[in-house]
Amino acid sequence: MRLALSFLLFLAPGLFGSGVAAPSGPHVVPPDDSVLLFLDSRVVDRMENSRLAPGAVFKDPANPLFKADQPWENALNNLYPNVLWDESTGSFRLWYKCVLADPEVIAKMDGPSTVHDVGWYLLHATSRDGLVWKKPGYGIHRFAGNAATNIVARDTPNVGVFRDDHERDPARRYKMTYDVGLGQPRARFSPDGLHWSGPVEMIGFHPREGDTHNNAFWDERSGRYVWFTKYYSGERTVARLESQDFLHWTDTSVVLRSSVEEGKATQTYALTAFRYGSVYLGYVMMYHPGTDRSVDCELAWSPDGRRWSRVTPGQAFIPRGPAGSYDSLCIYGPAGPVVTVDNQVWIWYGGSDVPHTGWKRHCLPCLARLPLDHFAGIEPESPGPAVLETALLLPTGEPLELTADAAGGTIRVEALSAAGEVIDESELITSDVVRSRVPWTCGGFEAGRAPVKLRFEFQRSRLYAVRGATLLRTELPQAGSPFRSPGWTPRPVMRKTFHFDHGTEGCRGVESLVHRVSGGWADSGHVRIAREATSAPIFSTGEAGGVSVAGAWPEILGGRGARLQAQVRSVPQTGFQWEIFAKDIAQWTHAAEGPAGEDWTLVSTALQYGWTDAEAMAAGWRPARNAFSWAETLAHVGKVVLLPSTAGSHEWDLDELVVEGLPD
Repeated sequence: MRLALSFLLFLAPGLFGSGVAAPSGPHVVPPDDSVLLFLDSRVVDRMENSRLAPGAVFKDPANPLFKADQPWENALNNLYPNVLWDESTGSFRLWYKCVLADPEVIAKMDGPSTVHDVGWYLLHATSRDGLVWKKPGYGIHRFAGNAATNIVARDTPNVGVFRDDHERDPARRYKMTYDVGLGQPRARFSPDGLHWSGPVEMIGFHPREGDTHNNAFWDERSGRYVWFTKYYSGERTVARLESQDFLHWTDTSVVLRSSVEEGKATQTYALTAFRYGSVYLGYVMMYHPGTDRSVDCELAWSPDGRRWSRVTPGQAFIPRGPAGSYDSLCIYGPAGPVVTVDNQVWIWYGGSDVPHTGWKRHCLPCLARLPLDHFAGIEPESPGPAVLETALLLPTGEPLELTADAAGGTIRVEALSAAGEVIDESELITSDVVRSRVPWTCGGFEAGRAPVKLRFEFQRSRLYAVRGATLLRTELPQAGSPFRSPGWTPRPVMRKTFHFDHGTEGCRGVESLVHRVSGGWADSGHVRIAREATSAPIFSTGEAGGVSVAGAWPEILGGRGARLQAQVRSVPQTGFQWEIFAKDIAQWTHAAEGPAGEDWTLVSTALQYGWTDAEAMAAGWRPARNAFSWAETLAHVGKVVLLPSTAGSHEWDLDELVVEGLPD
């Protein structure tokens, strides 16, 4: 299907009466609740022979736009581009990260200092056209005695910069977010983005947050500042915080992470978020530590800034270049509001031909473009007609506009009442269009302001967005559990038992694990466990073909739920808890009833596969901060853990551990 060249064609007027919006100079695209992107799952009610695909970006042939050609640009490591169109000066502004990795270069700093054993600079460049960039000598920081540098701050790792038009204090108009280590966030303030205050410690961050492209902005919809950073717990996930005063922050938890199938081989490294249309979008950097340590830039979206999803998981939004090219191994998306030039979205990103490892690597500024609204679109899944039907929408009273690629294909639009009756239909659309009026045959339906659905029939085309209506219902559709749908049939129940009569079987993960041939619950074998700190016995794959509880529990255990039980005894007396992990990554935890003491005590718990997250929590299960959903966890169990619920040293005995399916 011909889609890759749409960026060259979208300015041509089509059958629409108004044609395409006139080209315009650079400007920031404001949020607009009447712009509905079809990547938003709330907009689409039904599809036939259709799929969502990422938009096709065009990389500028001038890439990379500039090189690290100044003596203080020792390593533009990850770049972390922060881009702003400054209408008051008629110029683009770029703040970017520089690491000083070589000792002889660190020594030339004005007052050498290091964070993580390397030096750090924040550099600033400007451009009139977004292509040719200058690095002015500001005289703010010296390097090797030279004051004519574009260094505007130092000792600022992982920095993000934004202009805060909500701020009333001119001295705090520009805000910088960064960290000097996990759990050590900082901010600085500036009247002009060049002259910065000293560091201010931020309050309320988790000890494991930071060490990525920190980025923040004032969110008008929530009436709060929001800050996105990394939460690290053996893997990289995305955390979100919010604040009303930009000093005291509330952690709103992990909001995005890799999938269960990807595991730790692919991880979410950074999310640079922004408002667009009626949603939030973000460039999510997917790091591949399990393979070549490359970084892909995907697209993510959110209805509210709190719940995030990758638009097309595993498909890059800005694809890496071929082997040996300037952006062949890593791409880092920008932070900042969306800027358009001549109805094209301009995306300044960092491109690197070096993997994500070590300090000494350059990541250079590059430019990608795509037409307005073309972040992702609905296209036919296979040759032939396709259908997309929207949820109920509320017309704004303005003409309905469509953004789509239809050159070489066809699109017809029907407006349906809430009862499904056809109100109006369009002429056949056969050209590429951007925010152009739908050519209704009966004059349009917009003036009625009654809720409507839109039905698109299309071939060899791609649908991106409509403008001129808002969502009647803004909540996300509730994802039902596959394990309680009407079409799901439970398998016969199975029982898996660790007897410990002849060995420790699949038990592992503690400091000391000894098999005892007698003295068990049934006067048979058992295991004696010595535990320090938080170590615990783990049961997953059995030894020498023994018992295993790893896999999809509805498949391997059967029934509609499961029971976990074991005989334990402990001195001193203590309570116990169960943990179920998705693979070996993140867990749900449940406290067993009653403490165990000198005598053998049964500790048990039960669960249902089909619970929602809320139902599982109501039943006493607690998700880890980085946990997958309840349904995902039960479909990908990697290990079961049993451990005392109190910290400290413990010695305890374990016997007859049972994991079994439960019938209806």
